[in-house]
Amino acid sequence: MSFDPIVQKSISEQVAQRLLTMIRSGLLKPDQQLPPERELAAMLGVGRPAVREAIRGLALLGLLRIRQGEGTFVGSLETRELLEPLEMIIDLNPGTLEALFDARLIIETGVAALAATHMDDSELQRLVRNVDDEARLLSDPVAFAAADVEFHEAIIEACANPFLQSIAGSLYMLGKKSRSITSRIPATLERSLQDHREILDALQARDPQRASQAMRSHLQHVRAAYRGAAPNKDESVHD
Repeated sequence: MSFDPIVQKSISEQVAQRLLTMIRSGLLKPDQQLPPERELAAMLGVGRPAVREAIRGLALLGLLRIRQGEGTFVGSLETRELLEPLEMIIDLNPGTLEALFDARLIIETGVAALAATHMDDSELQRLVRNVDDEARLLSDPVAFAAADVEFHEAIIEACANPFLQSIAGSLYMLGKKSRSITSRIPATLERSLQDHREILDALQARDPQRASQAMRSHLQHVRAAYRGAAPNKDESVHD
């Protein structure tokens, strides 16, 4: 029989854990400024190097923001900001995008099915206007991308499940790395527009199964476009 040795946390790790606990409990609030490094070290009874290392670590995670000449602040704690470290992982390892597509296929198809049963008339009209906008923006990839985001976010919001809203929203935002591969290809935008129309039709019909399948087909088209264009890093994918 063997036992793994007990590993003691470094002082900086303990400082980071203390700050993290204060953020999670609300004692430190979004955008709140932390005491100066010297004061924080005295308050915690540790050396300044440990505080400095802890702050740098939490800053890398997006939980703290270091503003030169101003001090250290709690981050906004918004999803987009907290996802930045994961975006870096995707940048460093493009293979993780395949895992991201798998996750989106599982989550977003279910979200579309739920949205089909929950969307009210005003939400459907919002999607109609959104798709109309996309049709006018086929020659403007940047504006089309903004409309694309609104389309997916509207469906996510309409699923009426806060857990799925959080998960699906996070996965969609991380998917922007795949959208940086093929946006200059007109056929990609046209395919996305057609896919969005089919998703909208299914939602208007209040048909969960059809909405789920339409979203699945759309994400599979996105994945195929990414795979086909991935070697060319100068272009982008819309989903």
